Amino acid sequence: MPSRLLKTGLLTVCSAVNLILPAQAGTLSSPLPGPAKRIISLSPHSTELLFSAQAGKYLAGVSQGSDFPPAALDIQGVGDSLRPNIELLLGLNPDLIVTWSSGGNAIEALKQAEKAVPVLYLYPKKLADITADLEQIAKLAGTQKQTVPLINELSRIIRRTQEKYRHQPAVPIFVFLGEHPLFTLGGSPILNDVLKSCGAYNIFQDIKAPSPIVSLESIIQRQPKMILAGSSVTGKKEEIQDFFNTRGFSYLPEDIITLPPDILFRPTERLIRALPELCQAIEQARNRYTN
Repeated sequence: MPSRLLKTGLLTVCSAVNLILPAQAGTLSSPLPGPAKRIISLSPHSTELLFSAQAGKYLAGVSQGSDFPPAALDIQGVGDSLRPNIELLLGLNPDLIVTWSSGGNAIEALKQAEKAVPVLYLYPKKLADITADLEQIAKLAGTQKQTVPLINELSRIIRRTQEKYRHQPAVPIFVFLGEHPLFTLGGSPILNDVLKSCGAYNIFQDIKAPSPIVSLESIIQRQPKMILAGSSVTGKKEEIQDFFNTRGFSYLPEDIITLPPDILFRPTERLIRALPELCQAIEQARNRYTN
């Protein structure tokens, strides 16, 4: 897959806030007159990215669910990310709002907010887009210089991982989201790119729905070799193993990978840092069923 690795020179030389950014970065509703010093984050993942970009000190408000890093818990809340309190939000006098976007129309509250303050919509579709988002946030907040080492480090992790597993036999994986009903992840670009980087693929990546309900029969037909689940609950791996093995499957404990959901499903620095460990677990499964 094409890789868009960031160059240090771009960050250190180009400081104009209205610089045109790579297409994979977020969409800014209007230019900023200068570096943002009062920022509101309307998604947990954008809150994490702001802290990674050394811009956490400029956060004036965060949405519900912004729980990492721990310092985010001490910041003024502005309500649900899908239904933010627009009056409270604008009353905090932000000069930038950062939020997640699925690529569709902005929610009505943000359409109103755009009239008063620039809104940055983030929708990373691949791992390299996370570093592009970090670059963009750092530039808008005036923290490019401090963020360069992190961006370069994360870019190296992505590049080396993809190079290592690029030519390996692809491991089919079922992404487990819940059993009552049994549903999975469909066409989620970012997680599918994570698996691709490890030399694996989501067996239901062809389904456009983000979290489709599936049947045991359809899982059997697609023959996954591993199960990936977002959970930090003790004993969850054994619970998942028992669920499938009592229904005709024969998974070993090492065939099931669990990662904390806020790491697995948030496109942040932590997801990139978890990549080598995830890929190594997938590699072990590949060795088991190919030898």
